[in-house]
Amino acid sequence: MRPIYLISKTPYPGVIHIPILSITFLTPSIDFSEYEGIIVTSKQGISALQNYTPEWERLQCIAVSEPTARFAKESGAIHVETAEGYGESIPKVLSAKQRNGKWLYLRPEVVASSWVEHARLKGFRIDEAVVYATHCNENAFMDTIEPDGVLIFTSPSSIRCFMEKYTFQPTHSVIVIGKTTQSALPESIESYVSPDTSVASAVKSACKIVQESKNSSPF
Repeated sequence: MRPIYLISKTPYPGVIHIPILSITFLTPSIDFSEYEGIIVTSKQGISALQNYTPEWERLQCIAVSEPTARFAKESGAIHVETAEGYGESIPKVLSAKQRNGKWLYLRPEVVASSWVEHARLKGFRIDEAVVYATHCNENAFMDTIEPDGVLIFTSPSSIRCFMEKYTFQPTHSVIVIGKTTQSALPESIESYVSPDTSVASAVKSACKIVQESKNSSPF
């Protein structure tokens, strides 16, 4: 049976977790009263808000995907809207808003999408606050990845850290969550984008690949 590896910060039941990322939360000064709403592109952006007073909860919230939106609601957000799972879909959600308010993007130290610039060109005022930084977890590199493994990547950072210590094999199958993550892969690597931008969807796709491999095996 081909092993399935989830190469991400957090684990998921039934697959092998390679904790390739570590997160450092930052606490820049933020006056939430200045903003119409907040924008988050990951669960980490919401987790960072736990370092602030609950005044942010009254603001409108645009989350990049359904899992992030669900986590925002669980964390206290009241007015949550969901984009289509990737950064470039956020301006589409903003387009239904009035342009006289100001928005705050709670972002990582390094971003992989230029959606903010596109939204500003459409007339939206967006401030940015770096509330977390992603690092490669050196302890993760002690794990062995089998050459027939099915690899799931959840972010461009997870791909970057993987490539620091590991090598893609021709026998690997690669699944990514979203087009932004896919764009971080070397051009020579074939990959599959999960139907939905969630780990559950990616794992389901990986299980399908494993089953198809098993059915095609002569043994």
